Amino acid sequence: MATRGRGKGQQNLEQVQGQHFIQNSQEQSTEIATSQADDIGTSRKEGRGITNGCSVEKQRRRKRVVGDYAKHLKTEARVILKQHAPLQYAHWKDIPLENKRKMWVAMKQKFNLGENPQTREVIDKQLNRQYRNRRSKLHSYYLDNKFKEDIFERPPAGVKLGDWEHLITYFESDEFKKLSDKNSVNRSKLNMRHTCGTKSIAQYCYENRDTETGEEPTHTASWKKTRFSKKKNDWVDPESGRVYDQIGRLQNPVDGDDKEPMSEDEAFIEALGPEKSSRLRGCGDGLKPPSKKGQRIDEELEKENEELKKRAEEDKECMKEMALRIEALESQANNQETQVQAQVQAYLKAQFPALFQSLGETSQTHPPQANV
Repeated sequence: MATRGRGKGQQNLEQVQGQHFIQNSQEQSTEIATSQADDIGTSRKEGRGITNGCSVEKQRRRKRVVGDYAKHLKTEARVILKQHAPLQYAHWKDIPLENKRKMWVAMKQKFNLGENPQTREVIDKQLNRQYRNRRSKLHSYYLDNKFKEDIFERPPAGVKLGDWEHLITYFESDEFKKLSDKNSVNRSKLNMRHTCGTKSIAQYCYENRDTETGEEPTHTASWKKTRFSKKKNDWVDPESGRVYDQIGRLQNPVDGDDKEPMSEDEAFIEALGPEKSSRLRGCGDGLKPPSKKGQRIDEELEKENEELKKRAEEDKECMKEMALRIEALESQANNQETQVQAQVQAYLKAQFPALFQSLGETSQTHPPQANV
């Protein structure tokens, strides 16, 4: 954060270093959606203020906060959540819209974010994710201390006593226990792990992007990097290795296999099973699979394109045939004209031999002279 007395060069350096990237589109191209601060080179007040140099980057199909300073953004989000997101709401959707608006305004002002729906959606998802994580950690604290007599009087740091009592009541309700048991069963079915720890796969992909082109690793490369242990020189679990091999075979069929090569997305869906519309399995939260509606439209467009290509080829062949016929007719007409001229000349010579003889003598006696 800039302080009074820093020079223009130092603030320009902070402008470059303070970037956050929010991947939020299905486009491959990169588009900066927010302008950088207008007051570069000017002094600012001491203390917590606007963090300039933030940008919104459209890249691939992710909707996650990533970048060298993404951790700082998440820290600020945690502070803002404590101020405006009461813990008595069981779900993010239950929090009043006015509270969410205040959180968005605070994040926008702090990081100089642009006022556009895509950026707001990414920030909302990030706040939602961190709100759930906070409640989850508080539940873990409750489980570790629930048999203590003073559990109601000992809220975790940063939690108000009233909020803590409300949380305990909710944690002990039948509604929560039923949901918790369901989630436990679902987690027990997970048979694949990754080596990212608390870091998101989206952040991993950002950190391992090509420094020159900005391209992220492919899904297949990311799968191996995040599920193959260098320390053990083996996959973290057998299922991850099996899926990797299957994806490779689907993308590159062996000789003799009559199957067509699949795209990377198609191979992941085939190897990992049916997809939900909210995420592409194995690629981290925020990366959605191609929509069924979009796929249907693409198939219809491709079919229409093939029909147009076929029609164009037929028209092209027809034009070639017509050109050949015209050329043949022109050649035939020229031959007929030559024959007619020869026949006329022969007829005239036969009917008027004296006239042709006289014309021949005249041309020999008086040859044509060129005009001067």
